[in-house]
Amino acid sequence: MGKKNKKKNLAPEERELTRKEVRLRAKDRERNRKIWTGVGLAIGLALLVILIGLVMEFAVTPNLAIATVGDAKISTRQFRQRVLLQNNQLTNRLQEMVRLEQQFGGQGFFANQINQLQSVLGSPETLGIQVLDQLIDEKVILQEAEKRGITVSEEEIDEALREEIAAQERYVTEAQATSTVEAGANATATAAAATPTALPTIDVSSTITATATPLPTPTNWLILTDDIYDTGIVSLTNSLDETAGMSLDTYREVIRARLLAEKLRDAIADEEVAETEEQVHARHILLRPRDPTPTPTEVPEGEPTPEPTATATEVPEGDPTPTPTPGPRSREETLAEITELRRRIVDDGEDFAEIAADYSEDLSNAADGGDLGWISHGQMVPEFDEAVFSLEIGEVSEPISTTFGYHLIEVLDKDSDRPKEERQLEQERSQAFQTWLREKAAELEIERPEDILSKLPVSLRRGIRQPAGPVNLPAGHGG
Repeated sequence: MGKKNKKKNLAPEERELTRKEVRLRAKDRERNRKIWTGVGLAIGLALLVILIGLVMEFAVTPNLAIATVGDAKISTRQFRQRVLLQNNQLTNRLQEMVRLEQQFGGQGFFANQINQLQSVLGSPETLGIQVLDQLIDEKVILQEAEKRGITVSEEEIDEALREEIAAQERYVTEAQATSTVEAGANATATAAAATPTALPTIDVSSTITATATPLPTPTNWLILTDDIYDTGIVSLTNSLDETAGMSLDTYREVIRARLLAEKLRDAIADEEVAETEEQVHARHILLRPRDPTPTPTEVPEGEPTPEPTATATEVPEGDPTPTPTPGPRSREETLAEITELRRRIVDDGEDFAEIAADYSEDLSNAADGGDLGWISHGQMVPEFDEAVFSLEIGEVSEPISTTFGYHLIEVLDKDSDRPKEERQLEQERSQAFQTWLREKAAELEIERPEDILSKLPVSLRRGIRQPAGPVNLPAGHGG
């Protein structure tokens, strides 16, 4: 039994290969070696191509200049990060506008904002152009700021970042609360010290009391604490990394660029825009020519006369009779009527304000005696502007012809150095800075890509990536 098992385990004796078999096996080995060598080379080349692509995409391309402003360059990495940041901030704003429209109903303002945001978010190329334009402006501003010695400290960036976190969390910083209270106190003191200027149509025997509306105290507000700020910074850091591949240090440089622009804007505006100007306080009476009623179309003989579109409404007994529609009045007739009104004011001494209330066809101010308030140069049409600034105080003009009709103007007061309204001043300052920025950019050698779409982040090249939910980034800065 044991001998039989032992025999079964013995391997058969190996047969010596013939020359033909040896030759065939050698060919097989050579063929297999070539196949594996080719496969290895192909895999190696593929990996090399992938590696080169990755190096180009993540190491070389991001550091290449997408645009240059003089000697300064804007890197592809910087451009792509800012595009992603702007995309998410616009998305946040869109979500907020949609929420407000749902809350307050179909307001035209919200609808317009939503349409504009959707238009930009739906066009990667438009978004890329906007971001690149802003980056170019930042380089222009940085170069000018360096020439002027304008800088932004780390402490200023810290405070701006703190304000953004506070706004995101619905808080205010201590500095914001303090400055608001101080501004309110100054406004209250100014109002108490001011003497109201009475218009000629006001009964000066009455007592005018100026009462300032009390401002809320800091205890009415939620002040941002250090703990809440620290939590907000962690959230912001994570959001920047996830949505834009941007570090907090890079975002601080975005804030620095914004603060530099604000400082340079103020410096240029202080040089270019005066805070006061010559103004006049005036009132007017306007009469407009009225075109005649169209002549009814003649009905050919034999055709039926058309029925009237409406019948006159009978006025119940005791009710006032409706005011008739004024008849046609040529320009010559209008001039004659307003000339007669001037005679009644100048020669007969009738009150200008009462005449304006009764006859002026500028319904925006007729009830106020035609009072236009304070007027600055260029605010009115040229003919009116020239006349109102040439009159003396208390003088009533001859009839002034404009595209609106004929005017009588009376100047109530003049001030050669009157402060401009805050809104007007802000518009002029912003316009002065934008004009300077365009002129300065035209002086510099700026190179930018012709195909902006190919420079966008891969995730945006086929359409803007819409986040599923709100992105926790401070709104309005850095895009």
